[in-house]
Amino acid sequence: MTNELSCDVIVVEDDIIQCEEMAGFLGRAGLAVETAYNAAAGLRKAVALQPRVALLDFNLPDMTGVELAEQLRALLPSLSILMMSGRIDGLSEHTLSRLGISVFVNKPLPLGPLRQAVLKLVRGDTTRHSDQQHSKGWLAAGVGGTRH
Repeated sequence: MTNELSCDVIVVEDDIIQCEEMAGFLGRAGLAVETAYNAAAGLRKAVALQPRVALLDFNLPDMTGVELAEQLRALLPSLSILMMSGRIDGLSEHTLSRLGISVFVNKPLPLGPLRQAVLKLVRGDTTRHSDQQHSKGWLAAGVGGTRH
């Protein structure tokens, strides 16, 4: 694949139905979306396509979303990364901030706010490290939040 085949968003989610639903929902907003069902495929596609936004599941079969985010950040420093999970055990504010993760989204995903966040990031309407988001705390900001 070449960069001519670029996309706006890559969704990396091992639940195939969820992955395809998110991709379809974002695609209906006019975004070019690619999918991957594991971290290795997501990394390969992201490097080849250089998307503006990566939406990563935290629990992937071959590595965690944080490990994937670390690799993506090293290879694609301007990539906006959104992390999603039904569980946040062991995921700290420090880790999210260090990796420049723009938004943390709890599952089940609120698709409307998710689409708004992705559209803003694709269009460049926000910065990766906005003071407003950071002051609230990553796990409590935006469409994410702590899950009890």
